[in-house]
Amino acid sequence: RFARMVREVITVQVGQCGNQVGSRFWDLALREHAAWSSGIAAYDEPMSTFFRHVDARSGAPLALGDGTVPISSLRARAVMVDTEEGVVSQVLRSPLAELFDRSQVLADVSGAGNNWAHGHEHYGPLHRDGLLERVRRAASHCDSLQAFSLLHSMGGGTGSGLGSYVLEALADEYPRTIRFATAVFPSESDDVVTSPYNTVLAAAELAEHATVAMPLQNAALAAMVDHAEG
Repeated sequence: RFARMVREVITVQVGQCGNQVGSRFWDLALREHAAWSSGIAAYDEPMSTFFRHVDARSGAPLALGDGTVPISSLRARAVMVDTEEGVVSQVLRSPLAELFDRSQVLADVSGAGNNWAHGHEHYGPLHRDGLLERVRRAASHCDSLQAFSLLHSMGGGTGSGLGSYVLEALADEYPRTIRFATAVFPSESDDVVTSPYNTVLAAAELAEHATVAMPLQNAALAAMVDHAEG
């Protein structure tokens, strides 16, 4: 009989869009697991892909076991990155706040000004060491790291510029690990004048450094939300 091999995924959510989409992802991941579980809140292999199991009091890691161990407390295998604190602060004050390790958050205060170059050429080099240290810390909790999942926008300065810098840094440091990029493209009605330029520059980096890219259009996502709410 072969031993079980957990395949972990570290999610790196960058910018306002990346952190907003990430917040919804974690919420839905928990809901899906609860819906398909046998009624017992247990830490099992599917959950271990995206979550760590830790002691609720000490924060010490707990073993996977046989998949029937009741959940004590969960931590998302996530790194949260932004050049301003607004959205990250909102997430850390939300009902999901307990999921996130504060030491895995990297935030600045002034923003990237909807400028790909400012995100890529200024904030990228400025925060490279801090970013990679957080990624290494997340990787150290993995038994067999399978992939990075990058969530970011293509139109904003942080998502496009810093997001593509993060992707390049991951390719440099972890060349054999899958890099799955979920990139939200701006809609035709986007009123940010630099958005098309940011998108083109970020797309070049995406094509070069992502193992797999899943493009999403912002307007399509908004239509899905309207349909679900309506």
